[in-house]
Amino acid sequence: MKQFHQFCAERGGSLLGTWLKIPSLATVEMMGHAGFDFLVIDMEHAPHSLDQVYQFIFATQASGMAALVRLPDHNGSDIQRLLDSGADGLLAPRMTSVETAERLTNQMLFSPKGERGLGTTSRAGRWGLAPMEDYLKRGDEECLRMVQLENWETLNAVEDYLAVPGVNGVFVGHGDLYLSSGKPASDPEVRQLTQRVCDAARKAGKLCGAAAATPEDARIYREMGYSLVMVSNDATLFAKAAADAVAQSKSSS
Repeated sequence: MKQFHQFCAERGGSLLGTWLKIPSLATVEMMGHAGFDFLVIDMEHAPHSLDQVYQFIFATQASGMAALVRLPDHNGSDIQRLLDSGADGLLAPRMTSVETAERLTNQMLFSPKGERGLGTTSRAGRWGLAPMEDYLKRGDEECLRMVQLENWETLNAVEDYLAVPGVNGVFVGHGDLYLSSGKPASDPEVRQLTQRVCDAARKAGKLCGAAAATPEDARIYREMGYSLVMVSNDATLFAKAAADAVAQSKSSS
């Protein structure tokens, strides 16, 4: 997987992705044929097991997309195995402190920069066939280590999170921001804050991501300058399309 900055530049400055909620390899392949640039395999809000995620990573990459994984929590117990499975990056949800961001991203970096152990015989090391320098470079320089900022305080402290050496991307969590603030993504103050996060990330030379409920919002975030923009998720895309097909089929001509 090429470095995300280069990948973004090759695809017009912004990558388009969606969440993988449905535990199905067929869904992964469909998203690839649909034209998405990346998938985020969701371990926080979907019932994916570690074994399934391993297969999803392989299928996502085989379908021409980058494979990211959202961690289930802050424990970090799966980090080593997810990276050795060949994931192109990890998203750490619900950041509430810089210390947590430091602890989790340290586990994603090889020693002496961090705490990740050597596992060259894994899929990430091409089963021991990849040169050591390539394996280490991919892990430290090419994998995404993105933290999700999901409340007003952490989003306003975005510069503090961007200053963490192991963090190379920040992600705006509009859903939990709405729960804590009562302000939807369309609120002018939220739009302003969303733009500020993007500007801060670009100034720091790091990536920024946001999830959109609709294609209209996805276009807004792409125009703001977001590097990684997600639209909806596989389950909702399917459910809405199915509901629309039923409604149209039953409507009178």
